[in-house]
Amino acid sequence: MARSKELTPAIRERICELHAIGWGYKRIHTRYPDIALSTIRYTVKKEKERRDGVSKPRSGRPKKPTEADKDRILNATHKD
Repeated sequence: MARSKELTPAIRERICELHAIGWGYKRIHTRYPDIALSTIRYTVKKEKERRDGVSKPRSGRPKKPTEADKDRILNATHKD
């Protein structure tokens, strides 16, 4: 798989189901050879942190403050 691509929830769920029934990482990798072995391990490890198979949001650049936000900040600093 490409470096920046994310597994679909269906594939993640299938990997975790296979692991739950006793399949090992290498056996799952032979079933899905296009997915790296390390990705399979990581997917199984992180499954308990997901809610309903949905990934946690990634952190990103902070939102740019709007004019109203800037005014609110200035008013708060002038009051103190």
